[in-house]
Amino acid sequence: MWRRRLPLVAFGVVSAMLAGLVWVAAFLTPIGERIDRAVLTAFLNTGALPIRPRIQTVEYLADPRPFLVIGLVITAVALIRRRMLTAALVPVILFAANATTQALQVLAPRLAERADNGLAWPSGHATAAMSLALCAVLVASPRLRPAAAALGAGYAVAVGYAKVALGDHLPSDVIGGYLIAASFTLLGAAALTALRGSHPSESTRPIRTTVPFAAPALGALAVIAIAVVAVLAKSPDSGELVQHAPGLAAGASIAALGVALIAGLASALRT
Repeated sequence: MWRRRLPLVAFGVVSAMLAGLVWVAAFLTPIGERIDRAVLTAFLNTGALPIRPRIQTVEYLADPRPFLVIGLVITAVALIRRRMLTAALVPVILFAANATTQALQVLAPRLAERADNGLAWPSGHATAAMSLALCAVLVASPRLRPAAAALGAGYAVAVGYAKVALGDHLPSDVIGGYLIAASFTLLGAAALTALRGSHPSESTRPIRTTVPFAAPALGALAVIAIAVVAVLAKSPDSGELVQHAPGLAAGASIAALGVALIAGLASALRT
C-alpha cells in the first residue's frame, strides 16, 4: 500500500515546493520578472483583437458557473461508478485547491506594479481548470483514463493560455495555479489510496493505464495547433507566424507543464 501511496505524496509535496519556487522567481528575482513580462508581451501579441472574442470564450469555461457544473458532473461519474469515497473526495480537492489560491491572492506579498494592474498570484482560473482536469482523471475508469487525460490537458492548457493572452495574468500566475491544483489532487489521491485499503468494497485489481503521457500530450498539442491556426487566420503570411513564435513557444512550455502534471497523476493511478 505504501509503495502506491508514497509517489503520490512525494509528487504532491514537490508540486507545492515548485509553486513556492515559481513565486520566488517571479517576485524576488530580476531575471524572473523580466522573463515573465517578456512572455506576457509575446502572448498579448498573439491574442490580438481579431481573435480576442474567441479567447474570451475559452476563458469563460473556468468561470464559477461552468466550474460548478463540471465539478458536479465529475462527482456524478464517481457516484455512477459506485466510488463513494472518490465522490466524497472530489469536492474536497476542488474546494481546497481553489480556496488556497483565493487566499494566496490576498495574503501573498505582491509587487506594486502587479497590484496596480490587478494581477494576482496564482491564477484562479488556471487552478480551477487544472483541478477539474486532474479530478476527471482521478474519477475515470482505467480504460477511459487516457481520454479523460487528453480532454483535461486540452481544457486546462487552453484556459491557462487564454488568461495570459488576454493579459489577465502573467505566465507565473498560471504555472502557480497549475502546481497548487496538482499538489492538492495528488495528496487527495494518496488519501484515497489509503482509504481504499480500509474499504475492500472500493478496492479493485490494479490495472495499468495505457499511454499515460501520449494522451494528455495529444490534448495539449491540439490546443497549440488551434492557436497556430488562429494566428494564421489573421494573416496567411508565414511571417506572421514567425512574429508570434515567442508567444507560441511560451504556450508550448505551459502546455508541457500541464501534460507533465496530468500524465504524472494518470501513470501513478492503478485503478
